Amino acid sequence: MEEEIDVIQHLLEIEAEASEMLSGAQQKADAILAEARANAEAAFKKSYSAFMEELEAKEISQKEEIAKEHKERFETYTKALGANAKDEGAFNKLLDKLLYA
Repeated sequence: MEEEIDVIQHLLEIEAEASEMLSGAQQKADAILAEARANAEAAFKKSYSAFMEELEAKEISQKEEIAKEHKERFETYTKALGANAKDEGAFNKLLDKLLYA
């Protein structure tokens, strides 16, 4: 009977060691996963920030280009309007015809 108790005690010790090993392995795996997750998030944030900075720089550049083009077109338009001769006589005749006809 003593021998059976020793065998059972030995098996319980082995089970406790296995439980400790499993717990240690699980903690190590959790630590590795947490570190990998943190590294992946940091890499993503770095990449995302660089992408957003580039995108914002392009947006600013395009806005400036569009504003410049708009200003140039508007100036050309106003010069073209100013260059046209005004025929006030014909305009007055047209108004008289439309309003008093």
